[in-house]
Order: sequence, then structure tokens, then C-alpha cells
Amino acid sequence: MHDNLLLIDGSSLLSCCFFGNLPREYRFAKTDEEKDKYIEKLRQSPKGEFTNGVFTMMASMLKMIKNQNPTHIAVAWDLTKEFTFRKKLYSEYKGTRKDMRSELGSQFALAQKVLKEMNVPEFVFKEYEADDIIGTLAKKFGRSMRVSIWTKDQDCLQLVDDNVRVWLITSKCTDMYESLGINIKELNIPSGVFEFTTQYVNHFYGVDPIQIIDRKAIEGDSSDNIPGINGVGEKSVIPLLQEFETVEGIYDFIENSPEKEIKKMFKDLGILRSPLSKLVEESNEKIVGKKAALLCKQLATIKCDIEELNNITIDQLKLQIDEEGMKNIFTELGFTNLLN
Repeated sequence: MHDNLLLIDGSSLLSCCFFGNLPREYRFAKTDEEKDKYIEKLRQSPKGEFTNGVFTMMASMLKMIKNQNPTHIAVAWDLTKEFTFRKKLYSEYKGTRKDMRSELGSQFALAQKVLKEMNVPEFVFKEYEADDIIGTLAKKFGRSMRVSIWTKDQDCLQLVDDNVRVWLITSKCTDMYESLGINIKELNIPSGVFEFTTQYVNHFYGVDPIQIIDRKAIEGDSSDNIPGINGVGEKSVIPLLQEFETVEGIYDFIENSPEKEIKKMFKDLGILRSPLSKLVEESNEKIVGKKAALLCKQLATIKCDIEELNNITIDQLKLQIDEEGMKNIFTELGFTNLLN
């Protein structure tokens, strides 16, 4: 069996598992007050700890390990958005996200405890996010083995190459495969994911994996509160990147060409509504135009060279589940049916 590394975005997976295993009353509650009424319906341990997300995450991971047979594994976690290098670059980064409710927030430390008892390698850093950890490990070991990244974060698509694939958690996976004429049941991939290769990133996003960064730099990303360039959308971004490859390439053309030539190029690229005024906009009050694009590119770029991971060896990521440790923690949390 060939060596293969499974990298898991723990924060992304736990959140998905939490929201995927909720009682109906809680799921459809519209206010915090309504949710509070039904909070006791969430799965809990014998000690009263909320465990619905952790339980579903462990069930999903065990199924993944059984069906995909990874030889090596690592789980990456976000610690806090407040102290990351991106927050230092742009104070409004992820600034629109609501505070996490305690019934989910409390399960992060619990999930990490469970994985520690199971002897599953985990990584978390104050300054970096989970996708930076994943990016560093993928680039470090992707030259010598197949790497699969399990996440709901589309940012990770920038990491896809010949040896690195992303298993993107999405409710649209069946429809996506059907649009390609592929029967998902005939594929050996995890349920609920679409497996992104270089070819499929290009098919669905119109750009190469590494250009996902540049596309996000211009379009922005409301979920991360990355502004991009207001008023410049995919109908302009995709043809511009297909022609000039990067944000820097676009601005190199604009800054070294007469306006008449620029407008002709836009027309030749099939861009019906010229984005030029937005691309070259300047302001002392707000971040716009080139300044916005270059800042947003920094925010969108996954860091693949975390120094703290320099000395990690592939042997440290070898999948070696501690069966006794798993049995003890599962029993403590009331997960005994997972031991079957």
C-alpha cells in the first residue's frame, strides 16, 4: 500500500458535524432565546458536556479511516481569529462573524482531548489558522506522497496540485458529479464531499488552483470579511486572470497601457462592463483599487512555510490509533456504540 496523508481541518469538520446533528427544534430556532429553550435536547455526555459535534466528528473520522486507509494523519485547528497574522494585516478580518455559542465552542477543547487520547497528531498555533497548518504540511510532504485535505474551506483549493487533492465538504457534491456525467456511487471517495483535482478546480472556478488566491483578492469573500474590489465580479475577474494570470499581471498591463488599448483588451476578453474605474480607484479614506487587491491577496494566501513545523517528520504523523485510549474516552463520553 502506498503512503498517503490525510489532513483534516478540525475546526471546519467539527462545526459541520455540530450543525449536522441537531434536534429539529434547536435547528429551526430563529433566536438565541429560542435555542436556549431546546439546548438540553443536544447530545450530552454522562457528565453533562455537549457532545453532538464531537460524536459525529469521531464517527465520521473513523468511517473515513476505515474506507480510505490513510497511512498518516494530522488534524489542524484554529485557535482564535484575534491574534492571527491576518488580523494584524487587516483589523476587520473576519470581523462580521457572530460570537460562537457555548454549546459549540465548548466542544473544540473536548474534540482535541478525544483525539489526544486516540493518539491522533494535532496542531494549533496562535498566529496561524488551520489552513496555514494544512498548507505547510501538504507542501512539506506532498512531494513524496498523496495528500488528501478534508475541509469545508474553499480557500484550500489553492493547495491542489498533482499530489494534493481537496475533499471539499458540500451539499452540492452529487449535483456537481452529475453535471460531469459521473456516478458518485462508482467513486471511492468519502460521502458528502467533492474531490477537487487541478482539472476540476479549473472547471468549476474558471482558474487554476493557485489563482484561487487572485480571484478572491479581487472578488473578496464576505464570510472572511475580505472586501476585494467593490463592483468587480467573476464576469470580469475570470477572463482577466485567464489572460494576465495574477493580480500583479493585471495591474502591470493597466499601468503600462493607454486607456484605449485597455478598453479594447477588455472588450476582446468578452468583458461587457469595463471594471477599469474600480480597478484604478484611489482613496485616502478607504481601501480600494490596487491597494485593496494586494492587501486581500495577502489575506487570501495560505501560508505554506510555518517555521514551527520545520522539524516535523512524516513518521510523527503515522496513523497509530491508541485503541485503549479511544475505548476509555469513548466510554467516558457515552460513545460506546462507536466502539462496535
